[in-house]
Amino acid sequence: MYKNLPRLLITAPASSHGKTTVTCALLQALIQRGLEPAAFKSGPDYIDPMFHSALMGVKSRNLDLFLGSERLARNLLWENAAASSLAVIEGAMGYYDGIAMSGEASSYALARCTDSPVILVVQGNMQELSLAAEIRGIQVLRNDSNLKGVILNQTTASYYSLLKEGIEKETGLPVLGYMPPMPQCAVESRHLGLVTAAEIRDLKDKMALLAGQAEKTLDIDRMMDIACQAPSLRYEPMQLPDPVPGKPVIAVAKDLAFSFYYADTLTLLEKLGASLAMFSPLKDAGLPDNCTGILLGGGYPEIYTQGLSENAAMRQSIRQAIQKGMPCIAECGGFLYLHEKLEGSDGKM
Repeated sequence: MYKNLPRLLITAPASSHGKTTVTCALLQALIQRGLEPAAFKSGPDYIDPMFHSALMGVKSRNLDLFLGSERLARNLLWENAAASSLAVIEGAMGYYDGIAMSGEASSYALARCTDSPVILVVQGNMQELSLAAEIRGIQVLRNDSNLKGVILNQTTASYYSLLKEGIEKETGLPVLGYMPPMPQCAVESRHLGLVTAAEIRDLKDKMALLAGQAEKTLDIDRMMDIACQAPSLRYEPMQLPDPVPGKPVIAVAKDLAFSFYYADTLTLLEKLGASLAMFSPLKDAGLPDNCTGILLGGGYPEIYTQGLSENAAMRQSIRQAIQKGMPCIAECGGFLYLHEKLEGSDGKM
């Protein structure tokens, strides 16, 4: 079946061009207009969706063509955006960057499988005509690139006028506005990307500033028109097994140290009959009552080694539960937490 769903995918030539900045600015601006956008992230990224969620108060979802099929990606897109005004999908890395040099599981592959119009965000402060060449290369590398517009990031008003005319002349693509340098809205990065949204105290203020700027210098109305021109989304419902009886309780580690989860993974567990009990390995004294399984997701335990180490009661609670046979899935940072020793980011064990 086919469903009508206005949608956009925001991409860039590479990381650090401003995809998250533009996506968050657009989402906040749409919310301030009284609309209800749905947010998504391409691929295995846990951090950027936290920024989307912090803005909207609901979970942002991942569309991952590495861990899931194209059919699943389309289903999750529809199921999570059906009641929304439009869907905004943030790409990952560069537009064509996926597995090795194949483009498999890339933002391009996601745009193609969901028939989503694409807006390209580029840094506009270091090039002139060469920038048009870069945009043109991305536009024509594949004949179904589906690029529909360009946004210039880190660009001044005076420089924007020059670049806009040249880019539109050389590529035929509309330039849909710019975001100027806004150091007051900068977000720090670390080895896995941006710091998490929960670590930024003034995040709401920063996003409000970005949204205000977007209303001034981005052509949001035209972006919405492009989103509304997306073809109907092909949707094939998937059948799930019947829920298990008894509502087994799964303890899910969730705090500053452990926060890397796909929202749809947790939702799926609930659909299959589980009851999720969130707990903090940093602050709680033990596992939730009556839990029958443990989920330790990824995160930054190496930053919080002191707090995790000092909470001996929690470590003992988890150790005893696993030794008695309780099922436990631990990945990435959660797996590191189960080790006897862990070197922190400060170099201490």
